[in-house]
Amino acid sequence: MNVEMIQLLEENNDFIVLHKPHGLSVHNQSPSVLEQLQGLKKPIHFVNRLDQETSGLMIVAQKPETHQKLVSSLENGHKFYRALLRSPWKNPAMKTTWSWPISDKAEGRKNPQGASADRKDARTDVTVLRTNKYFTEIQAEILTGRQHQIRKHALLANHPIVGDKRYNEEKYNKNIEKFYGAPLRMHLHAERLNFEFGGKTYEFSSAISFENFFKE
Repeated sequence: MNVEMIQLLEENNDFIVLHKPHGLSVHNQSPSVLEQLQGLKKPIHFVNRLDQETSGLMIVAQKPETHQKLVSSLENGHKFYRALLRSPWKNPAMKTTWSWPISDKAEGRKNPQGASADRKDARTDVTVLRTNKYFTEIQAEILTGRQHQIRKHALLANHPIVGDKRYNEEKYNKNIEKFYGAPLRMHLHAERLNFEFGGKTYEFSSAISFENFFKE
């Protein structure tokens, strides 16, 4: 199995900022981010985590005693994702908030909200960046931290994420893969983090391009 290596984008006395490639587990499967960090003799105090098929920015605390403080700083900061959604955007409003309550569990396509008793408040601010006859590209800021939040909300909005094997249809994903002639990943990327820590304001970004889906 060929898996890309993580990229260390910044390192200071308090934390490491890294880029996680899609397809790489954080710690539940091998190979993993945890194993790669251990191989580099780096700490493994994860401040945030990403789904295996999600790419983008992660923060790792340098010391266990600053880990929880960094977690709180990131929770009070801003976390932006970029996603490629199925179907054109038909709502005239190019900004909206997805606020369906969802469970904090990994659910499935048939019931992404989960059992009624398990549902919790969940909010995702969405800005449409562009749309065509087949796709919509968005920036999403998560205001709560439920499991698979953007993925579930996208499905509930009738715009599941392209390549999402859990919340999009297998037939659709295979057709897109066949048409574009390359293995299809889940098109969700953690692209920007803003937070304050130790009296300083930090902003980190990691670019991704979905240009191939918007060519004329």
